[in-house]
Amino acid sequence: MNLVKIFKAGQIYMDICPKDKALSYSFPELKIINYIKVAKKILPPIIIGLILWQYYLPAQLAVTAITILFALSLPIQGILWLGYRSQSPLPLNLIDSYNRIKLQLIEKKILSTNKNPNEKLTFESLMKLINLSKIHLGNYFGQNDDNQP
Repeated sequence: MNLVKIFKAGQIYMDICPKDKALSYSFPELKIINYIKVAKKILPPIIIGLILWQYYLPAQLAVTAITILFALSLPIQGILWLGYRSQSPLPLNLIDSYNRIKLQLIEKKILSTNKNPNEKLTFESLMKLINLSKIHLGNYFGQNDDNQP
């Protein structure tokens, strides 16, 4: 994949990921998404401060330019990491959770049972399945409904 496709995949993955705090302990990408959103808010004042620092204080132009470029690259690096993460295959421990959630959705007739042997299980497909299960199965999508009245 080239960088443009990875960047676009990272932006799509950022929109797909659920915003639950409970899931942020298991998936580091949810914290990265939060950091990217915070960086978008605080980077413009920081960059203006760096430009003013260059103008009013005797700082070297190269140091200021490198600092500004580094500050601007942080959210871009996060989005690129999200793009790589979205296309990476699921580890074995998450494949079991993916299959369990998918089975619950098939039992409730939300998903069809068509089996595609060439289906690549990625983090993006897991997040899509989690979003679908949160809509149809509620917040506790991984639990049984036996204890509810």
